[in-house]
Amino acid sequence: MPTITPFIPTEEELAERAAWKLRLQRPPSGQPQPPETGPAPAPQASSPASDDEETSTVSSGGSTLTGPTSGETSPTSPNTSGGYTHAAAASGETSATSTSSAGGCTREHPIPEDSILADYRDFVRKVSELPDGLILAPILSLCGRLLTPAVTLDFGGSKPLTMYNFIATPAGLRKSTTFKPAEKIAQKILMSSDLLYGNASDSALFDSFEQQPHRMQFEDEGNTLLRTWETSAHGKEVSARYLKLYDGAPWTQNYLRERKLHEGGSSERHIPQATLSLCIGATFGVARLDNLEAGSGLRRRFGFYLASQQAREIWWPRSLEGAALDELAEQFRKLSDLQGVVGANSFTQEAREYWISLQKRNRERCKRIPGYTSGEESLLSSLNESPARCLKLAVIFQACRWARGSIADPYTITQDVLALAEQHQDACLDALMELEAQSRRVLVEDTGEWLMSQISGDHPGQRSADYTRTELTRRFAANPGRQGALTVSRLYGEILPQLTEKGHCRIRSKVGKCITYTFQWD
Repeated sequence: MPTITPFIPTEEELAERAAWKLRLQRPPSGQPQPPETGPAPAPQASSPASDDEETSTVSSGGSTLTGPTSGETSPTSPNTSGGYTHAAAASGETSATSTSSAGGCTREHPIPEDSILADYRDFVRKVSELPDGLILAPILSLCGRLLTPAVTLDFGGSKPLTMYNFIATPAGLRKSTTFKPAEKIAQKILMSSDLLYGNASDSALFDSFEQQPHRMQFEDEGNTLLRTWETSAHGKEVSARYLKLYDGAPWTQNYLRERKLHEGGSSERHIPQATLSLCIGATFGVARLDNLEAGSGLRRRFGFYLASQQAREIWWPRSLEGAALDELAEQFRKLSDLQGVVGANSFTQEAREYWISLQKRNRERCKRIPGYTSGEESLLSSLNESPARCLKLAVIFQACRWARGSIADPYTITQDVLALAEQHQDACLDALMELEAQSRRVLVEDTGEWLMSQISGDHPGQRSADYTRTELTRRFAANPGRQGALTVSRLYGEILPQLTEKGHCRIRSKVGKCITYTFQWD
């Protein structure tokens, strides 16, 4: 008989198991008050932590949720935005780095500290250098899949708990490393037929969903997928299909060629409900989904998570093989055991009042958005979907707290968890606005370069040229009604100030209403 070598855990795995038992003793979340609409409080400096643990804090209005996180860590600096603060501690051998998102400080994506989501975050902090929000995005999508279709949301009809999340970073920021822990857990607790990979035509997708109507898809290199949706005929059809997969709509195909494959000569095939939970990682250039016919609808369904730099430095990431990840997988497997409906009667009285105030805040924000530009229309569309996403997040948060043993009833929505869900969704909206702002900056820079190339081309052999305001308008903004054309407001409100900042433009003279500009180039 072959010799069987017994499994002997390493010192690191033994320490991890001990830390796991300590984390299971965390107290349940507190009861935060509704967030105030006034100015943001000043960030508080984090106090020194002991060698064994640190405190990670989520502030919501006047209340605070706290919980210890394990590992040798350095505190990250808190960010503030819109009245919330969140100071997160990073686990593993890391350096203290602000977890600000791309382009400046945006609010963090809070979660219940007494949930398996916090355990997962603590584990992945030793693997991924990205901020916590980006660590959470893949696992939240997986939670949506594990709860679908057994747990549904009764909100204007039955809604699945599908989650679409989008991670946007510059190229080379190790998005794949952030996806791997969630993918590993998915492979341990789902069947291979539950997972969807890569590109496919609409017909090929139908074949897949006919076998298994509820799927999960991770795309850490989403640029390829999105470019296919933009440029190919079948890709445009598939991108539109993803809108319905999010909503769990029925799916019917009726092709003549199907008659040869079915008895009785029927050409119709039908799936009563098809759902997909999705997490995509891509670069900023394609993250706005501008060139997709279904881009507006997809943007509304996605929660966005952005970062332009690492949150910590990890010199040797921990292994994804071993008992620690297996134990995490077993915790998330419990979500598949839940079955029920969360509706209006699932709210406590305090949560019901908070839900009304949440919707009022959301509607007031919608009213303040003119919706004239594509960026404003995108935000307005996402705000319209925001309350439903808050409900999905709240249900997932409660399920993850139940799986941890922190609460006995996963179907009751309380005020504190609804407040966390709103803060998390607000952080996704912040990321979307930052994405819009980055896209706007790129567009202004590109238009400025185009304008300078046109002017220099009109004056060969010269290094400068003068234009009056009237000449500029007639030459470059004469057709403001044409789609995509440069308008007067953009020319003088965005493009010229940007060129002035770069030293390519200056006002030479101003006599009454006659303004003369001087343009310079190398």
